[in-house]
Amino acid sequence: MNKEKLISEIEQLKKDFAFKQEEVQAMYIENKSLNNKIELLEKENHSFKQQIKQLEEEQEDLLNYP
Repeated sequence: MNKEKLISEIEQLKKDFAFKQEEVQAMYIENKSLNNKIELLEKENHSFKQQIKQLEEEQEDLLNYP
């Protein structure tokens, strides 16, 4: 291999590496966003479960009311 070909390959590897770094950064941001969404949905789910439990208790009270 001659010097020019090696330099060309090194430059291409640098470009490929930079592109992969950008991909990883984008995936990290997307992952962080999805984790935030999961956390919010888990909190919302917990709230809904509490509301359901409260409504069931109210229903039971109404059914037991003479």
